[in-house]
Amino acid sequence: MKIKLKLFATFREFLPEGTDGHSCALDLNDGTKVDAVINQIRLPGDVPKIILVNGIQKNAQEVLKDGDTLSIFPPIAGG
Repeated sequence: MKIKLKLFATFREFLPEGTDGHSCALDLNDGTKVDAVINQIRLPGDVPKIILVNGIQKNAQEVLKDGDTLSIFPPIAGG
């Protein structure tokens, strides 16, 4: 299955090599969970993340489906 992965802010450095911008397409096995993608791209596990699948907030145990858009943001503090 294919998904679109979007990474924002400081997470952009974890996109696969050769990726321009803030997104890329990934080929995954059916039944792949968000946490497997996080591990695959080597995002640090101890860093908090905001996870959206198709614009809806989800957790790392969400099972992805063909055509999904996975967006991952670092938490942002304002003041």
